[in-house]
Amino acid sequence: MILRYILAMTPKRKVTVNSLKGDQGQRDQLLENKARELLKSYAPALAERVHIYWNPRLRTTAGLALYHLDKVVLNPALKNISEAEIEKTLRHELAHLLARDRSRQKKILPHGKEWRQACIDLGIPKEPITHQLPWTRRKQQRKFFYRCPRCDQRLSRVRKACRDIACLSCCRKYAQGKYDKRFRYHLINQAT
Repeated sequence: MILRYILAMTPKRKVTVNSLKGDQGQRDQLLENKARELLKSYAPALAERVHIYWNPRLRTTAGLALYHLDKVVLNPALKNISEAEIEKTLRHELAHLLARDRSRQKKILPHGKEWRQACIDLGIPKEPITHQLPWTRRKQQRKFFYRCPRCDQRLSRVRKACRDIACLSCCRKYAQGKYDKRFRYHLINQAT
């Protein structure tokens, strides 16, 4: 309760698009206006803040909703599929922003009941969690293999762990869900 009060009283940090690292893509004013029209009856303040971008760095994701920036980022490959897919993806991502805006700092599941209600409000009831689009994923070879000393569970990773990681099932079972160094994964093999 106290933490929620402190978070509510802490001013939100202003983040400008120019201050962010990496390629921001191209802003789309037409889709932004459409998004504002969709949101204005449900969340007028959010409708004023929302921004829509196309980012060519997205490869296998149709879109992203960035809550802390009130921003939706879309994959330009959607333009090669159809206008309907662009519209559907835009509404899907806006539903994430709307659900988060309605929750007021309360943690919600990304595709939980709040998101489903936002989808209904934005005209896409029965929206699936993921899109079935014709994009191929790049398969990366796992090079690092770890083992739990307690239960012998194996873990494989593409990159070497930069910090200590522990077996979640053992931590839950023997340490009330808290990190415990007794269940720290040990590197057993490194592919070359």
